[in-house]
Amino acid sequence: MAFRKILVGYDGSEASKKALYKAIGLAKIIGGELHIVGVVRPFEFATVDFILPEEIEEYEREEVSKEEKYLREALDIVKGEGLNAYTKVLEGEPSEELMDYADKNGCDLIVVGHRGVGGFKRMILGSTASNLVKYANQSVLVVK
Repeated sequence: MAFRKILVGYDGSEASKKALYKAIGLAKIIGGELHIVGVVRPFEFATVDFILPEEIEEYEREEVSKEEKYLREALDIVKGEGLNAYTKVLEGEPSEELMDYADKNGCDLIVVGHRGVGGFKRMILGSTASNLVKYANQSVLVVK
């Protein structure tokens, strides 16, 4: 089975860059379409006693802006390899958002790094990669 649409979860980390390069290589071989998606996690309310709505909005704007910058960098890499890609920034829990995007856009392969930029790193596999392997409807390639 050839993969037609490849979704790459991208957060600017070294692991996600390795995943991007692996997806580019696959797309070149099979003529697949690339989708690069970054996910901004929602603000964690449990970490503070009180925060103003304006501060939450500012945090979200900064995080979306940062993710858009990462996706521009990823798109530059893809274009440098002679390909094009669709990009999208989503907000929510990364594995859920990536699975939802893959389902809605007909992606048949999800490619992610084994660890992202999350604060607490799992011993062997990052939580996003682990959840994708367990629950995604698509094939998942975890790149080390």
